[in-house]
Amino acid sequence: MATATEDIETDGSGETEEPELEPSALDEQTHAEALLLYRDAEDNIRFSKGLQWKTLGGTIAIFALIVAACLATRPEAMFVKICIVLSLVVSCGSIYSLSILQSWQNTERQKIDRLIKAFSSLFASVYGLKSRIEANIHRYVLISFMAITILIANYIAASLLIKLY
Repeated sequence: MATATEDIETDGSGETEEPELEPSALDEQTHAEALLLYRDAEDNIRFSKGLQWKTLGGTIAIFALIVAACLATRPEAMFVKICIVLSLVVSCGSIYSLSILQSWQNTERQKIDRLIKAFSSLFASVYGLKSRIEANIHRYVLISFMAITILIANYIAASLLIKLY
């Protein structure tokens, strides 16, 4: 005997309805384990994103401290040169850290993609609503913004320090 959802192919507007929902084939314990792994991966992504923003803010704060240290004292030329090199090293390290954190997020997204296949068809269809291309554009625009902001802040710090020669 056919169910009500099988008998109805359109919703009256001519559009076809969603396919029948398929439950997860996982047993209860494995399903709970998969949910735990999913939540852990999502939490890791959020944590990594937070670290990226903290890295950006911390880097700018370090540049401000370097400039403040040079302005507060009467530095010698060698000290100013060391501060400029230090700002470049901090800039490179920060951008490298941003890329490591982005790589970690990508690994966590791969875990999520594998886990999605084990859940119900409803979970997979809701998760699939997000456009992967749009999400990638947002992700890489933000990381580019962070890297460019670090480079601009480094340029400003170095410009201020060069005037102290």
